[in-house]
Amino acid sequence: MKKIKWLIFVLTIFYIHFPACVNAEKKPSKETASGFFLTGNRKYDRIPFKFRSNLIIIPIQINGSDTLNFILDTGVANTIVTDPTALDKSKLDLKRKMMIEGLGDGNMISGHTAIGNSLSMQHMQVNQHNMLVLDEPITSLSGYAGIPIHGIIGYEIFNSFVVTLDFARKELLLTLPTRYKYSTKNGDKLPILVENAKPYISTDAKISGKDFRDLRLMLDTGAGNALLIDHTAQNKITLPESVIEPREGLGLNGAVRGSLGRIDAIKLGSNELANVLTSFPDSITYGIKLEDRNNRQGSIGCDMLRRFKITFNYPEKYVLFKPIKSRIKEGFEYNMSGLDILAAGEKLDAYFIDHVKENSPGEKAGLKKGDQIMFIDGTSVKEMNINEVYQLMKKGDGKALDIMVTREQKTFFALVKLQRII
Repeated sequence: MKKIKWLIFVLTIFYIHFPACVNAEKKPSKETASGFFLTGNRKYDRIPFKFRSNLIIIPIQINGSDTLNFILDTGVANTIVTDPTALDKSKLDLKRKMMIEGLGDGNMISGHTAIGNSLSMQHMQVNQHNMLVLDEPITSLSGYAGIPIHGIIGYEIFNSFVVTLDFARKELLLTLPTRYKYSTKNGDKLPILVENAKPYISTDAKISGKDFRDLRLMLDTGAGNALLIDHTAQNKITLPESVIEPREGLGLNGAVRGSLGRIDAIKLGSNELANVLTSFPDSITYGIKLEDRNNRQGSIGCDMLRRFKITFNYPEKYVLFKPIKSRIKEGFEYNMSGLDILAAGEKLDAYFIDHVKENSPGEKAGLKKGDQIMFIDGTSVKEMNINEVYQLMKKGDGKALDIMVTREQKTFFALVKLQRII
């Protein structure tokens, strides 16, 4: 889950432009390579990833650094270092100052271009790589994900390889485009349009009892929610009858407000997913910043994508959806405790309550912002990642959680009876 409850975290970025990388199929020498390639004449590479707060975290090294944690995000065009303290500045050739605009109602973020960098991920490598290094770290990313987050990367990898996201194995498979062979056993084949470095599909959905054909949705691995719909008069999409207005969401540039409800169904290939929990952001902090708003109706995030094994083939302009049997019929649930949790501490293994929703089960149990969670149902939270903590809080309507917390050096127990509110 997430720090904020309705829009798990949207990392869509606007207005950053670097020179495009050369195609990964070219095999320049290690000393002169300027595009993404696989070392040792490999045809493919399998890379394990971490899945936290519905975000894909991959291991990256920059200029010989220690292994860093980067979010793999189809919504960003260029590599962004969100924690500049993780790199040796003496190895960075910083040039022009740039400003980033993303979702949210806050100010733009400043950074500098850094040119001529080497970047690697296991056997994947790129030299002479340009990236953006922020001037100040975005510390909220780490607290939200429960592990240190140092950057974001996306389009450059997807455009260089055929990329398979195996959520069951938590494994990333990179294949050279000329070596990839399509097979029907790999899933339903859907056409995509890659525009402004972002992938879009057209699909059908039923919203508020009305059928919509060919909705244009971005496939967004940088959003942890299941589905986001832009409900505007132009799109003729209305809010469901039952919605809540939970705590504001968070984009890269600040707060994103809106509503949370459920749509009847959406189709992905031959699979139909029903009763989907959906974010409906308002136009003030969302729509007015989307340069393609008139050509799209929303986005599909990782809470839906994680139910499939997905292959992105940008060069051939298609995506494959293969359902994971153990997940495809899972319901879409919302945090039933009313508690927002943040990870803190040197190892990010201490969990604190960041917000308590009014009249929620958490408030009725006497919990407050700042309380440190120590045990849940007798299990130490130090043995859990933040995903596992939030999964317990979505366990089921009426389920009771016995939570031990500390507050002002005092320890007490709270019985939180979970309640479905949407």
